[in-house]
Amino acid sequence: MEVQLLVYDLSQGLARQMSMGFLGFQLDAIYHTSIELNGREYVYDGGILAIQPYSSHMGHPMEKLPLGTTNLTMDVIEEYLDSIRPIFTAEAYDLFQHNCNNFTDSFSNFLLGHGIPEHITGMPRAVLASPMGRMLLPQLVQSVNAGRRQNGNGSLLGLQDSAQQAAPRPSQTQTAQATPSGPPHPHHKLRLPSFVIITNTKPVLYEKLPPLDKLIGKLGDDMAGQPAVHALRKYLEERTKSASSAQTQQNGPASVAIPDLTSLGQFVRNAVKSMPRATLFAAVDLFRCSLTDPRISGFFAEEADHTTVQSVLSVILSTEGEACPYALRLVALQMVCNLFSSPLYARELFSHAALRPAVVQLVAASFLDESHNSVRAAAASLLFNMALANRRSREGSGLPGLPDEDQVELAASVVEAIGQEEASAGALQGMLAALGHLVYGAPLDGELVDLLRVLDATSVVSGKQKAFPDEPLVAEVGSELLAKGLQR
Repeated sequence: MEVQLLVYDLSQGLARQMSMGFLGFQLDAIYHTSIELNGREYVYDGGILAIQPYSSHMGHPMEKLPLGTTNLTMDVIEEYLDSIRPIFTAEAYDLFQHNCNNFTDSFSNFLLGHGIPEHITGMPRAVLASPMGRMLLPQLVQSVNAGRRQNGNGSLLGLQDSAQQAAPRPSQTQTAQATPSGPPHPHHKLRLPSFVIITNTKPVLYEKLPPLDKLIGKLGDDMAGQPAVHALRKYLEERTKSASSAQTQQNGPASVAIPDLTSLGQFVRNAVKSMPRATLFAAVDLFRCSLTDPRISGFFAEEADHTTVQSVLSVILSTEGEACPYALRLVALQMVCNLFSSPLYARELFSHAALRPAVVQLVAASFLDESHNSVRAAAASLLFNMALANRRSREGSGLPGLPDEDQVELAASVVEAIGQEEASAGALQGMLAALGHLVYGAPLDGELVDLLRVLDATSVVSGKQKAFPDEPLVAEVGSELLAKGLQR
């Protein structure tokens, strides 16, 4: 099925005419987007709706952009839409942080493996980067909210009543989470350019493909000969082969058929049971390579009881026998990072009583590896992905967040790791970025902030200035976010 991005201008031409004078740069439109697929136009307006194309009061779009072709069935697509309805609610809507363009970007990633054009998703960041944009922010938000109240049901475009019959089946698990109200958090007033806007901040993924002959050779003849390995190798080779083609640039990973994922999961679980820990990293690394495709990570995000991922983590975290081999721990950290290529994974991770503590333990334990910079850097990347998703929950995305006790444990481990880091600038940078997102917007009377005061995290972070004078996050996190942002 062809996937089209429909691009509208909410300003009806005023942005193009007036943006240079008001903002100091040319803004072609105030973008509103939707996805046209299978004879329906999918839009986030007070909820996820499906309407007849061009039937809203906005009429025809100013532009139609072909995004690519998806091979997913409508049953799979509608299941995905049901799964994200609790995220894209009327209460969760935010003009700059969580809007129609964020929905189409997530939907496009699921359908095709890539998002919508960056000049659209980056519009809020560009506006808020200008002094006039920041000055106009309260009036813009007030105007939008007034229009939504007038339309009812949280609708910006007034589509709710006319679209109900065309919408996909309602989710049975939909819950609403209100956008935080009241005065802005004190952190919003600080000078934190790396943290103020997260609309286009992406999770860290490990996309490098190792030499497949060498990697598969480490599996042993029995494991290497399994059909699931042949299918996975074919998929990875086709994905790599077509990476530079025009079709893949347009369609992303969706231009390559995925292997049978049930068989892939069974292969990984069998490898965990039968392979020595010294060579198990080869099977986990193959799995890691596949998970950069949101279609595959989305499947394992919703796997019953997360049996495949948990089987890997159980080996990493086992206290029996010898310590976990370096290569196995490293690829396991990268594997979990790549699961964040699916927008479904954070919700499943944070709400699963067994998986979440295992991942928290993996991060905390990996920060203690003094011998391997790459393990500490990968642990920082995984914490960054978790902290970013938790912050989006804190800011009203509708996602469940990390429980307080997990935030406290992760903060304690990363502050200790920052204090001990002397060798790797990359690892330190990742730790600081993760800590920044974990702290930004946290309740000033909560357990997380109390812990950071007790640990004197401000001094710990600021103390890295001498060893890492070229790392700007030391000052931004230490001198600004912590020194000023932890004040009562």
